[in-house]
Amino acid sequence: MSTYCVKADVENVFGIENVKQWSDIENAGSANTTRITQAIAVASERIDDVARTINYTIPLADEDATDSVTITDLTAVLAGLWLYEARGAQDYNPQTGEVTHRFEFKRQRAEQLLADI
Repeated sequence: MSTYCVKADVENVFGIENVKQWSDIENAGSANTTRITQAIAVASERIDDVARTINYTIPLADEDATDSVTITDLTAVLAGLWLYEARGAQDYNPQTGEVTHRFEFKRQRAEQLLADI
């Protein structure tokens, strides 16, 4: 299985401390690289699933994915969201007090990009 981003890409989108905290579900005080690798694998597979529906060769060929900033960014966003949501993080809207997903805008952008593909 190919992956379309690396840990540093996820950290560039969400920040080193966020990725560390979200991956550390055991509260050991350090980034859990196994969980980060799993998040990247899940995100990469999600992209492959979409590509399969439109008859791309999986894994995406180098000219399609390796040099694609869009695919790398999309994978990093999906991986970061997986880590964030698996951690069970909840945020609150300061104006309404309602539970909210702080990165919903990133999810919507990623899902729209997948739909556009």
